Amino acid sequence: LFPLLTLKPPAHAQQLEVKRASLTSPVIHGNDATIAVTTAANANCQIIVLYKSGPSKAQGLIPKSADSQGQVSWTWKVGSRTTPGSWPITVTCSSGSQSGTLKTLFVVR
Repeated sequence: LFPLLTLKPPAHAQQLEVKRASLTSPVIHGNDATIAVTTAANANCQIIVLYKSGPSKAQGLIPKSADSQGQVSWTWKVGSRTTPGSWPITVTCSSGSQSGTLKTLFVVR
């Protein structure tokens, strides 16, 4: 019998840089908001916009791949019934074995 090999992830998985390039904030509900981030070229990214009622289901908040310069952006409509306040946005990107997360806030008026 051969001993089983167990593969463990590296203790220090490398962090992928995810930086905010721009963000529409404050935004008046009923209007569009846009966030642009910079990360590794061709990284796979997803976004979560969390409101009081839960994660936004707005069109446009879909997983995307960064372009060859590492640029990726999302535009979505802030619902007319969205509660005014500061709401968190989380963008997570991965490329190979690296991943990174950007957490930021935007204001709805």
